[in-house]
Amino acid sequence: MPRRESPLDPGDAPLLRFAGDLRALRERAGSPPYRQLAVRAHCSAASLSVAAGGRRLPSLAVTLAYVQACGGDVREWRHRWQLLAAELAAEAAVRRRAQDAGRAPYPGGAAFEAVDAERFFGREALLDRLVALLAERRLVILAGPSGAGKSSLVRAGLLARLGGSPAVAAAAGRSGAAGRSGARGGPGRAPAPGGGVPVALLTPGERPMEAYALALARLGQRAGEATRDASGPTGGDPVLVVDQGEQLLTRCRDAAERARFLDALVATAAGGPVEAWAGLPVRAPARCRVVLVVRSDHSGPLLAAYPGLADAGRHGVLAVGRPAPDELRRAITEPALRAGCTVEGALLAVLISTAAQQPGALPLLSAALLETWRRRSGNALTLAGFQATGGFEGALARTAETLYNGLEAADRARARAVFLRLGGELLGGELPGPGEGAGTMAPDDGLSPCDELVPGADEGTRKPVRRAEFDDPGVPEVMERLVRARLVVVDRDTVELSHHALPQAWPRLRGWLAEGQQALGEQRRLTAAARGWAAADRDPELLYRGVRLEELRRRVAAGELAAAGVERAFLAASERAAAADRRRAQRQNLAVASVAAAGGALLALAGGSRIRRAWRW
Repeated sequence: MPRRESPLDPGDAPLLRFAGDLRALRERAGSPPYRQLAVRAHCSAASLSVAAGGRRLPSLAVTLAYVQACGGDVREWRHRWQLLAAELAAEAAVRRRAQDAGRAPYPGGAAFEAVDAERFFGREALLDRLVALLAERRLVILAGPSGAGKSSLVRAGLLARLGGSPAVAAAAGRSGAAGRSGARGGPGRAPAPGGGVPVALLTPGERPMEAYALALARLGQRAGEATRDASGPTGGDPVLVVDQGEQLLTRCRDAAERARFLDALVATAAGGPVEAWAGLPVRAPARCRVVLVVRSDHSGPLLAAYPGLADAGRHGVLAVGRPAPDELRRAITEPALRAGCTVEGALLAVLISTAAQQPGALPLLSAALLETWRRRSGNALTLAGFQATGGFEGALARTAETLYNGLEAADRARARAVFLRLGGELLGGELPGPGEGAGTMAPDDGLSPCDELVPGADEGTRKPVRRAEFDDPGVPEVMERLVRARLVVVDRDTVELSHHALPQAWPRLRGWLAEGQQALGEQRRLTAAARGWAAADRDPELLYRGVRLEELRRRVAAGELAAAGVERAFLAASERAAAADRRRAQRQNLAVASVAAAGGALLALAGGSRIRRAWRW
């Protein structure tokens, strides 16, 4: 007789509930002994017994083997495991964060700072190009999509290289847009005199001119302290770096101050006079070089609206794109080696294959690596540790839920519409089950369920959406919050989810998509029709009419479908065409009625003539 299973410890912890449900699943399967269950699962009896022990989270592979052997829903349990792993990882992170201070090899979801220069790897070639361009041009514009690593490049790369020290000056206005390097390295810390090129960093915030005045004051002070080295890449000229230049459009509401700030940047690069601002004395260097870092979806509008900036930076634009696989490998392994750790080959393959195909993946990658490091096995970062954190999916789901819960009711509705549109485009109308996508294993693929599952790179068909389709009132502001949370990536005039797994990983979005599958199909057809109409030079023959148009108008008015940008123009043109058709039909009917009436009158006259002739006879 097999010995009875030990009872679970008392309590209602998530891990105990998970183990209890596994045991209940086994009971529904007839309570087979673990030896018999091991034969079905191709896994050891001890591993299956520990999975239902409730003392620690079993691996994903063992959990799926247990469920499959008991006839359970593998998709459902994969999803449950991912959520539990993410919850346990968050609890463990809180406990270990105090122990990790100053020792972690990765900064998490935040950008690398100048103090992180010794663990910033993978962008050496791009950094060389930036330094070379700055040596040639006095104004350089660094543009790239959100999450491409622009801030890390200038903070941990450029400033550290030019300053000869990881500590750089930072300045910001009263809006609280203080430079992050100042927060970490201490405001105003700088290399010793003669230690490198004087540098200053600012983020515009709500008061860009105030941030500019403070930065220039500090830069002038440093220029007076430093020894000019004409042999350096900037010829000894100080360097002013403006990070997150998109804040000029997203946070600064004063168009006049925005224009004055950009004019000041151009004048600073050209060696023009610098004025004091807000009563602050500005001790600026006679001449310095300027680097403007801006998101690519805002670089176009800035250059178009301010021709002076466009002229000054015409030959000084450097694009920042996705890192190559070899750059990702160095970014993953080198910081770990510096911290005395190694990265398991299976984990490295998963991270590179996934991050290389995701837009804006660098913050997600760094956050996942930090959590994996916190769950390292000895000195090794392992795939099992990565999976136990919930991976990219777990981090995304937690971030999305936290952000959504913090929104006002109206903004929640707008966020829901954004996610539905982006998620519907990504899935193409096919809603996968829980856990499908990365890491899914077919039952008949010939692999043992106890083998470690390596997420694949199959992400379906990625369909970026044009940003013009999100121009309804209030939506751009919500979109900006989604971008800052790394949930959405914008690049020039397109928008897409930062990771293809978000519709599967976030239960709330899964529910929305499941509820609105039919509406999503109609939404995609409307979008496709509108885009085809626009691409065909607004051919009136492609417009909707009749019952189809009336049904769409009803559903849009009821909020079941969203019409923005080209869709709104398409429906408006369809309504105008339908109204023109009705007027034309009315005129035709009136003409027919007139002809009929005239014909009737002629027949009546002819009949009267015949009668009169008959009477004469």
